[in-house]
Amino acid sequence: MARVLVVDDEIDICILLTKYLDGKGIKAGYALSIKQAIHKTTVNSYGLYIVDLNLTDGSGYDLIHKLKEMKSPAKIILITAYDGETKRAIENGADHFIQKPLSSKSIDQALQTINFT
Repeated sequence: MARVLVVDDEIDICILLTKYLDGKGIKAGYALSIKQAIHKTTVNSYGLYIVDLNLTDGSGYDLIHKLKEMKSPAKIILITAYDGETKRAIENGADHFIQKPLSSKSIDQALQTINFT
């Protein structure tokens, strides 16, 4: 199965998500910024990015655009606390959208929707 990179500036969310995914047998790592995510992408191959909308060095949309420029075939799930971002997320290249607060059910549904499980 492909690897997952969680990109969020909140370390607790990164740890929570990576441990949850690891527990499901999905190898996951994390990055705390766009810069870290891009660096890790040059070193490893990822099949899925779970990206927060608000990052310290830009928006999740900035990272999505960079990944598309790099011709990454990976799926992208955008997460945010802001309501009403679903349409914009899809228009900007995300494959799915999860609104915070996250739950195991919302994560599982997203993975199933994009056929990642």
